[in-house]
Amino acid sequence: MVDHEGWSVRARRFLNVAELVSTEDRLMLNIEEAAKLAQRFLDEEVGHEGMAFALVEGDRTLVDSTYYFDCQSVAYLRSGDSRDMAVGTGYVCVDGETGKCRMLGAIESAKLDLF
Repeated sequence: MVDHEGWSVRARRFLNVAELVSTEDRLMLNIEEAAKLAQRFLDEEVGHEGMAFALVEGDRTLVDSTYYFDCQSVAYLRSGDSRDMAVGTGYVCVDGETGKCRMLGAIESAKLDLF
């Protein structure tokens, strides 16, 4: 069913509820939820055939409302051999409010100097 503005009843109900929730009332992700999103982002958007990425254990922090995670190639994390190291990548950051993920470059990450 669609209203006079072309919105379905379900969509209109969602919009009405969303308008009642203020920015202050929105919940922020916890670090475990953010880590799952970061790893999924690495799996789906960053990794490619021959180079899988994983979060570095323990290298994670929250700054303002953004989570930052260090990551590296799975091969390097297993072997410790510098020939397996991914070079030029930076931190994965996850917006704690929206869940949006992005990969920082090496220079941007070095300027943050988090880990």
